[in-house]
Amino acid sequence: MKRTHDLTSSSRRLSVVAAMIAGTVCGAEVSFREPEIIPVPQKVECQPTVEVRLGAKTPIALTCADGAAAEWASRHLKSWFGFDPKIDARQDRPDDVAGDEGYRLSAKPGLVAVRANSLAGVRHAFHSLRQIVERDSSGETVSGWRLPAVEIADSPVLTFRGLHLCWFPEQTADLIERQIRTAAAYKFNVVVLESWGVFASERHPWFGWPEKPMTKTVISHLVKVAADEGVTLVPQLNAWGHAAAARSCTGKHAALDFHPERQALFEPWGGQRGSMSSGWNWCLSNPEAVRVVRELVAELHEAFGNPPYFHIGCDEADVPTCASCRAVPYAQLVADHIRGIGKLLETRGARMLMWHDMLLKRGDPRWKGFYANGSDETAKLPALLPKSLIVCDWYYGSDPGGTSAEKDRKSLTGKYPTLDYFSKDCGFETLTCPWEEPKGIRAQTAYAREHGLFGVLGTVWHHFSGPRFPCLVQMDACGAWGRGERLSNGHFATVWRQCGWDAGAPAYRTSGWYDTQVSRDIQGR
Repeated sequence: MKRTHDLTSSSRRLSVVAAMIAGTVCGAEVSFREPEIIPVPQKVECQPTVEVRLGAKTPIALTCADGAAAEWASRHLKSWFGFDPKIDARQDRPDDVAGDEGYRLSAKPGLVAVRANSLAGVRHAFHSLRQIVERDSSGETVSGWRLPAVEIADSPVLTFRGLHLCWFPEQTADLIERQIRTAAAYKFNVVVLESWGVFASERHPWFGWPEKPMTKTVISHLVKVAADEGVTLVPQLNAWGHAAAARSCTGKHAALDFHPERQALFEPWGGQRGSMSSGWNWCLSNPEAVRVVRELVAELHEAFGNPPYFHIGCDEADVPTCASCRAVPYAQLVADHIRGIGKLLETRGARMLMWHDMLLKRGDPRWKGFYANGSDETAKLPALLPKSLIVCDWYYGSDPGGTSAEKDRKSLTGKYPTLDYFSKDCGFETLTCPWEEPKGIRAQTAYAREHGLFGVLGTVWHHFSGPRFPCLVQMDACGAWGRGERLSNGHFATVWRQCGWDAGAPAYRTSGWYDTQVSRDIQGR
């Protein structure tokens, strides 16, 4: 990364004089911090002693083939900084920008220029700009904006850059909106939103907790917010295991705790995994259970605006305990169920995403050290499922190679046998899905980049508040863009606050990244 912090005193004075001539310096020298941009761009050249003023009189040259780019930029700059920008838009595809989502950003005295091939690239450029700009240091309230002279060029390495978020009953809609906006600020392009019993189904209102904040009106608003920020919002419904819509460690069940008459739809016992919760699986031998799941899938997909993906979960399922399920070839029963959902979604223009672990036999030495929760029966599923399925391979440990990807620049072949199995042997497009272990996130995203995987789907689970959330978001973003790593709680605090402003005045519980000032997290999944 090129920096100009080592300018001689002579060149420093010349830079200041040049800036003063351009009308950008108010009679005082400046020394900006190095731009702290996350994810790290491919190229950044900064002149920290040259000030660029950003305001209504600052010309902004915008080159993009998408005619909607100028309107988006104008609206967001006004929202973020409070002035009507002066945008000179040229509808063209620049020849010096790499990739569909690449961009170039130039800020110098008297001109800010953005070049991109698509609206996505324009969004990324202005999110980078927002991360650099600081308020003027005069007056009691903000009177202006400034940034150092800078040149940035960037494009993501991975196409699918997803973040998986959970909506628990303890979370509010404004918190979810803020998380989505934060994902966009860190340049993710997909958010998978899993309902933990909070979806207010009109077709099956009994399914979920008595209070369900994920109404169709709220979903519609979130989908619009996400789309405006360039994020595809994808729903998740657990179509096999996790049917309780609650964490197993709590012993709760979003349906059976309130509607015992619905017991026929779920497996009667907890199963071998000791999930601490009966009704953990949908009862797939019951045609009514299959019908209910399909109707919930269709209703959720429609509520989310018919996105191109739908996550069906299917992880950590118990072995069948129902006498009818146990009496038939279980792999065929599960495969028929998943294929039926796949055909339904195909008619709606969507592909399934599915967690990987039930597709691997537990105890198979090939998967030693990785997550395999299936049986002899469910390990047959990869051969029975459609190749349009996208496998979400979750691994929550450290780097299995024992060294960080930053230090080990050799090939990573062989470190992730499950990823190789699904992507190479089975022919599925595959996402790597890390969680809370930094070395694991670093190594998995490097593996995805080096081996041409479909992308990354970072997971958060119950760490939707607290200090782990900033780390997870920033590391997943940096890994997906693949240009280096930078972690900063101060950076996240600024971005999180900005996203709160964008969403409207936050409530106390969503004003920081802790919901309260006393943690009440329950450990375990």
